[in-house]
Amino acid sequence: MRRARSIAGILLLAVTATAGAIEIDDILQAILDQALTVTIVARVTENGRETVHSYELVQVTISGRAVRLRLEGGNLTIIAEFTPYEAADRSILLIAEGQIWLTTPQNEVVQYRTSLKSIPIELGETVLFYPLGRSTLDVDLETVGESAANDEHLNIELEVLVEPYSVEEG
Repeated sequence: MRRARSIAGILLLAVTATAGAIEIDDILQAILDQALTVTIVARVTENGRETVHSYELVQVTISGRAVRLRLEGGNLTIIAEFTPYEAADRSILLIAEGQIWLTTPQNEVVQYRTSLKSIPIELGETVLFYPLGRSTLDVDLETVGESAANDEHLNIELEVLVEPYSVEEG
């Protein structure tokens, strides 16, 4: 009799564990169904034409969780955070927050600029932030760093794409 109760208890425990695993799988699948892939392509262009450096970041996130990009070079630091908020109709409100830190060559002055924009987009629609550079900072980047000798203008372009997450990508 005790042995029968033990076997019945083990069977009940096995059924409960299996049911719990199904629930966890369902929860994980629901999260993946709501997940988003954010792709950020950053390009540094010279004189508005030639790309001198390119960087791509692809990150999986969920609605309300930011994707952060940090670019550093010499005396310039750019931090960009993109937070997608998904609406019921699968449209996106993309919150873009940017910070730009610029230090003079002798570290005498630090200039700081920040921006915050909310942009309604559709899934799969590309947003382009252009240019991030001389005109945005209101400083003469021609005299900052190595580009002063060549009279070159450097700009940074950010391209942001928000798409539904695909298992094939992950």
